[in-house]
Amino acid sequence: MTTSSLLRPRSVRLRGLTWLVWRQNRAAFWIGLVIALAVAVYTAVRHQQTVTAIDQRHLDTCRGVIDPSSPCFTKIISFGADYQYPMRRPLQVMVVLPLLFGLFFGGPQLAQELETGTYRTACSQSVSRVRWFLAKLAVPAAMTAVISAVLALAMTWWWYPVADVMGGQFPWYQWYPYYGIGPVVVGLSVLLFVVGVTFGLLLRRTVAAMAATLVVGAGLLVLLDRIRGYLLPTVTVNQQHTSAIPGPDDAWVMSDGALSPSGARVSDVNSCYSAGDFDKCLAAHGRTGHWADYHPASHLWPLQAVETGLCLVLAAALTALCVWWMRRRLV
Repeated sequence: MTTSSLLRPRSVRLRGLTWLVWRQNRAAFWIGLVIALAVAVYTAVRHQQTVTAIDQRHLDTCRGVIDPSSPCFTKIISFGADYQYPMRRPLQVMVVLPLLFGLFFGGPQLAQELETGTYRTACSQSVSRVRWFLAKLAVPAAMTAVISAVLALAMTWWWYPVADVMGGQFPWYQWYPYYGIGPVVVGLSVLLFVVGVTFGLLLRRTVAAMAATLVVGAGLLVLLDRIRGYLLPTVTVNQQHTSAIPGPDDAWVMSDGALSPSGARVSDVNSCYSAGDFDKCLAAHGRTGHWADYHPASHLWPLQAVETGLCLVLAAALTALCVWWMRRRLV
């Protein structure tokens, strides 16, 4: 062996089962990555256009204004029509992106081989069923994470300057943009991919696995949307001498109600909503203030971090279930 051969660095190559799974999925990965990079280029252009428009329209002093009587209000509405509205459809597509990963990438991943019996070829080459399963799960899951991360970063980069100007007029906590930006996109994509793989293993039929992934995946998205407001403690504010909901204009109000003079929470007086003087009616019934439990805008990324962690824990639990199934059931 020559000195030059000793000094030559070894190239990193995939081997064995990992290489086989990569080869089976590389076409889908490269297509997905090219699409994600194309989206990233487009969003970078849109981001720059947005930043330029904010500067040209002198919107720095108008950030978050929601008062219709303010001169800034009309400027922000016009800005939203030009720069917020065009991102609505892309954000909505991002919301269903995890479901697409589960449906078309996760569902067929094992089901096709179990349905046709081709998995026996790999398992006959001194490869255990569990090792085969883990390779079939890990490699595509990494691909899913990479593609979804590129798309999430791109959409977040586009969304941020628009949301920063519009504030409460483009609420961060609504199902979009919330599920179209940030790390939660990656967490959900990996989770629903694993859901698809799990149904592929249990049902061993491609169409059945895809159908089950569609139904259960959609249910998971709805469920997570319902519980995400409870993943972090809310901020509580009590304010006397007002009937308006206290707190920042861009806050996600989870619950609110009336206060008595002593600061106790009391029920609303429904008859006051039809009274000529709403505040006077409330005061006559001993309702002198208002309270609110809310998430401020600063909770966006902590909420996403907790929800992403929850998704990864659920994905790990499903993986453990699949390993248990593989060890105790014939496939």
